[in-house]
Amino acid sequence: MSGEDDDQRTLIDEVITLGNVTELRRHVLQLAARAGLDTQRAENFALAVNEALTNTIRHAGGSGELALIQDDERRLIAEVSDQGPGIPRSVTITLPPPDDLDGGRGMWLATELTDHVEVHSGDGGTTVRLEMSMQHGEPSQ
Repeated sequence: MSGEDDDQRTLIDEVITLGNVTELRRHVLQLAARAGLDTQRAENFALAVNEALTNTIRHAGGSGELALIQDDERRLIAEVSDQGPGIPRSVTITLPPPDDLDGGRGMWLATELTDHVEVHSGDGGTTVRLEMSMQHGEPSQ
């Protein structure tokens, strides 16, 4: 996690594996609720994080890292990082057509469920940053 300062508190810093994705999703949901997100926003955040975790398993060699940070009671930040091949620059986060059976809806869904999503990708891997404001309707900066 880069840019961490005194106003941020790490709630989770865990390795992602196929064996712990479900447990991590439950843990994110519990921590989001405990941090103060209402039930629906906590569930949305946990689902969005789960989509990023699942992408790490499917597309980046089966492992990565999850960091969940609470930023001064204003927002929750999840960073899902991997050391996979990276995402081609030509890929955009859009809703695939309904007849596309290859998936591809996970990151689109994450952008719909959270307040802010950033994706940084290169030869050394990908980091997906998902942010949820503690106050509904206040987008993260």
